[in-house]
Amino acid sequence: MLLSEVTDIDIASKVITLKELGVSQYLAYDYLIVAAGAAQSYFGNDEFATIAPGMKSVDDALELRARIFSCLEVAELSDDPAECERLMTYVVVGAGPTGVEMAGQIRELTQRTVRGEYRRINPRKARAILLDAADRVLPPFGERLSTKARTKLESIGIEVKLEARVTGVDVNGITVADSEGDTEFIGTGCKAWAAGVEASRLGRILADQCDATVDPSGRFEVQPDCTLPGYPAVFVVGDMMALDQLPGVAQVAIQSGRFAAVQIMKDLEGKSRQGKFTYRDKGSMATISKFSAVVKIGKLELSGFIAWVAWLFLHLLYIVGFKAQLSTLVH
Repeated sequence: MLLSEVTDIDIASKVITLKELGVSQYLAYDYLIVAAGAAQSYFGNDEFATIAPGMKSVDDALELRARIFSCLEVAELSDDPAECERLMTYVVVGAGPTGVEMAGQIRELTQRTVRGEYRRINPRKARAILLDAADRVLPPFGERLSTKARTKLESIGIEVKLEARVTGVDVNGITVADSEGDTEFIGTGCKAWAAGVEASRLGRILADQCDATVDPSGRFEVQPDCTLPGYPAVFVVGDMMALDQLPGVAQVAIQSGRFAAVQIMKDLEGKSRQGKFTYRDKGSMATISKFSAVVKIGKLELSGFIAWVAWLFLHLLYIVGFKAQLSTLVH
């Protein structure tokens, strides 16, 4: 395993260019699986990134956690009521699963976790605002679960503002425009971005070298077997591939990655490949708050506590080791 940044891929020569600490290296390959994933998309407003971080990596999560607590700490020291109110207003942009879960956790933190930890401020007075340009939360879950999710979010004190498009972000707050074009400035100390993703630039590098295109999100339009057109030894999987309008979720990445590995093994064993990648939809889940979630598995739709139990059980199964599973369950 090499810890380096891939700066180029020459599929004709079967060579990858790596860069680490300013030094470029070259690595030849026989087979290649490109699974570089996706990054946060700011829809052409990349200047928003430093002010409203996303949640695509552990570093992002740590940065966001630091900002959440820093706002409370600074508010504790402030003598200005208006500034305290701004600092204790948290805005999450994007009402998909990530945004809904993030808003719920922020609300849980301020209402329960840090309650009684400060002398001058009351964290329970903090506001959590969830914004989205769409007309409902969790659109992929269907209208019924979307309605239930919004009702639950609002019942725990989260302000849900839909059909609200972000037009500006600065250190003091966020400017949004509604469906009629009217604008509103929301003063906030902490902004989190969960409104969209964009595939790794490696997809465009590959597309420039073969007869293929990328979709508006930068995802590479692969062959039915997840390979590049004319290059059967190169696979593009997960969030980087555009195939049959598959969603950018973990199960697509897991299943397509396994499929690619199986094809390579069949080649090495002299056997015929399977042919077409077939995705098996195992459903979607999203937590809203403690003891509340929504689950959609085919025609089965669950919400509330039973959905949260199902979400918890499934995620425990993917944790390696009984000790780690028990620790996660207890906490």
